[in-house]
Amino acid sequence: MMFAAAAAAGLALALAGCADSRGPQPAFYQNLARSGGQLDAGNALNLINNYRQSQGVGAVSLNPALMSLAKGYAASLAGNARTNRNVQPDGKLRARLQSAGYQAADVDESVTAGYHTFAEAFSGWRDSPPHRKTMLMKNATEMGIAAAYAPNTRYKVYWVLVMAQPK
Repeated sequence: MMFAAAAAAGLALALAGCADSRGPQPAFYQNLARSGGQLDAGNALNLINNYRQSQGVGAVSLNPALMSLAKGYAASLAGNARTNRNVQPDGKLRARLQSAGYQAADVDESVTAGYHTFAEAFSGWRDSPPHRKTMLMKNATEMGIAAAYAPNTRYKVYWVLVMAQPK
């Protein structure tokens, strides 16, 4: 009887060790290279603002028009990924802003691909001088950010970050 109780207790401890004790994963570590993956824009905003403030630059807020613009361009990049191997700004940001009805005094954009989590994208942007410049745009007060998943493509996840100062 004593042996059975000890064996049951040992089995329970062994099974408890197999359980995932990490709890829910922070949003910036969510894998977006999967169907249904969603970027948490509020979480991305907080991380970008914390970085901006650590570098002596003011905070920005999410702007619905810039969010829509980023989402549309990320989807376009993902949709064209099979035929276009270049992932870079198309040089038409001002035209896209104008068609969205957003009047910008100043604007910058980062376009990247291949980062499967926001943590990876943020780290890549922070470590890349042109992307860091976009994140730290001094006069920016608004931003839009999006990621689009394209499963049968080289990079899988396509990112767009737009930083702007409205007129």
